[in-house]
Amino acid sequence: MLRNQNGISFYTVLSIILFIALVFILALPNFFNLDKEKNQEDCINNMKQIWVATTDYMRDTNTDFNGDLSLLTKTPKAQDPKHTYLSSNLYCPETSRQKNDYTVYGKYVAEQIGTEIKHNYGVIVYCPNLVKFPKHIIPKAFYENMDPTQLQNYIIDDIDYIDTETGSNGAKKVELIEKYIQIWKTDPDAFVKRKANTTALRAILFPDKFSVSQ
Repeated sequence: MLRNQNGISFYTVLSIILFIALVFILALPNFFNLDKEKNQEDCINNMKQIWVATTDYMRDTNTDFNGDLSLLTKTPKAQDPKHTYLSSNLYCPETSRQKNDYTVYGKYVAEQIGTEIKHNYGVIVYCPNLVKFPKHIIPKAFYENMDPTQLQNYIIDDIDYIDTETGSNGAKKVELIEKYIQIWKTDPDAFVKRKANTTALRAILFPDKFSVSQ
């Protein structure tokens, strides 16, 4: 058996080298952020937490939410003052140096039905890295057990439509989601229009597919 002057065999040295190489290979995905599927799952889970926190905040305040996540991390819950709506800041795991917040918008609509007021809350959350990672989007199935309002269901269906139509084109997906958010921000009749016609807002985003009057 081959040995060096200190009596260590060649095979012992080789085993040590192989062990170190194995550890390096196993650590490589975490070190270089290469586990894309796990990153996607973690990012979606982050957005789910933010969606729940934003929805809870809006239910307690009956106001629009314009994206300031510090409100969620600093404001005590109305029903549980010992805790805030969001326990800590959350970031997409694909973020490298500069950590950008998730984009969040919440629309509140009070609908008069007879003598009663129906409160509608709709929240949109999307990843700051959606251009590069177009699969970083909350799946439609998530909302099934979340007791969404009518407004939220409209938003769920429209965002799902945008996601399906844009596919892997992350830049187009972001462009259309931002345009969709602007519709809710600027058009006071958006809820009424969407209620009357399921394609009313989609026609604005995809004029080649729908006529505005459809």
